[in-house]
Amino acid sequence: MGLGVRLLLDTHVIVWMAAEPTKLSGAARERLADPVNQRFVSAISVLEMSIKHRVGKLPEVAPLLAGLDDMFARLAAKELPITFAEANLAGGLTWENRDPFDRLLAAQAIRQSLVLVSGDEAFSAIADVNRLW
Repeated sequence: MGLGVRLLLDTHVIVWMAAEPTKLSGAARERLADPVNQRFVSAISVLEMSIKHRVGKLPEVAPLLAGLDDMFARLAAKELPITFAEANLAGGLTWENRDPFDRLLAAQAIRQSLVLVSGDEAFSAIADVNRLW
């Protein structure tokens, strides 16, 4: 048995896995359900959820944020810190998207050879990002 696919979960995927899994595509659900695949949650996604929750945009993430260890356990995901190299790459990407959360997720997917699980088609504009949806 191999190591499977290393999956980086976009922020909306984390929220949907916890609250509304039917919103995930069939391909995403299939890969996420396969125990041989490794799941990663970026620190940037936790920051994004926290900020959006604080301003009232994501009230449904309160339980996730209140119990991060439980969230990682439920998602069977590993924490993915942000490196200097990833931050530098994110800032330097020649990509129209100015969202710093998206830019960092893209950089992490590139630098760490992760498949980005995301319904956001904007990531398809970056040739080096392998997006699954």
